[in-house]
Amino acid sequence: MTNKEESTNKTLRLLMPQWQCGNNPIYFLGAQLLNWLAPDTNAIQEEVPISLMEEGQEVEKGIFARRALLKQLHDASAIIKKHSPDRIIVFGGDCGVELSPIAYLNDKYDGDVAILWVDAHPDVNSPEHFENQHAHVLGNLLGIGDEEFVSAVPKLVNPDNILYVGLNDRQPSEKKVMEQFNLRVVPPEELIEDSLAVLKWLEEVKTSKVFIHFDLDVLDFTEFRSILFANPVAYEKMKAELPKGSSMETIIRVLQDVAKAYDVVGLGITEHFPWDAYALQNMLQRLPLIGDINKEDKPSVNWIF
Repeated sequence: MTNKEESTNKTLRLLMPQWQCGNNPIYFLGAQLLNWLAPDTNAIQEEVPISLMEEGQEVEKGIFARRALLKQLHDASAIIKKHSPDRIIVFGGDCGVELSPIAYLNDKYDGDVAILWVDAHPDVNSPEHFENQHAHVLGNLLGIGDEEFVSAVPKLVNPDNILYVGLNDRQPSEKKVMEQFNLRVVPPEELIEDSLAVLKWLEEVKTSKVFIHFDLDVLDFTEFRSILFANPVAYEKMKAELPKGSSMETIIRVLQDVAKAYDVVGLGITEHFPWDAYALQNMLQRLPLIGDINKEDKPSVNWIF
């Protein structure tokens, strides 16, 4: 891309610290930290207002906090529509934050967008199997799941344009959807030496644009511990039971290789789960002079993936 093209392309940097899709308020903190840690850019910056209130968090139509999530989805869509960007950067929050940006870009470029779903999970579940909407989002983009979430997708994503990168966990209900749409997978072991499997797929699919969804839980949690799996209380148990994820350097190399060869129009980074920062925040809230010395609440986590 030339400097002139860069200057005429509008990029929106969207902070969406949504937590209700995974029912873990720590994702609110995680998104804020991601945005703070990320390099400054010339992008337009907007934040989607997200409620931390507990009201309205009941399960409706099989989805936890459905009404709050729909409002936040529409708020995100309104912000994106207001700016009509050519490119979008998203700092989440849970994976549900990707619904509006991908729906917008897929429609803007008339389906000419490949989606790299860099994630440990397929996220094609549905309310009858799982109440946390962060596991539904890619299914919604394909046209399955709750009708109001699906209606926010003006042009459904072509399943041939989706590639899972680093996927290493899936439920039986998700396997059925993956088989139904014949979704392709590059597992972690195929990424260790080089990025050829991903680049070859992109060459075959022949889209001109790429959106990268990067859920941090694709990373090896023994190397990067700010993800849900790395619960300090159950750390050794999780190490023994869960499949090994990808190294950080492997994922960096894959995404750099993709960006050197293809036009990346979107990058979403989600599910930052900063265990130590969360514990520190709780401690500071309970100390003299800066907090409430009568506060006894300890950090709590929802363990439903």
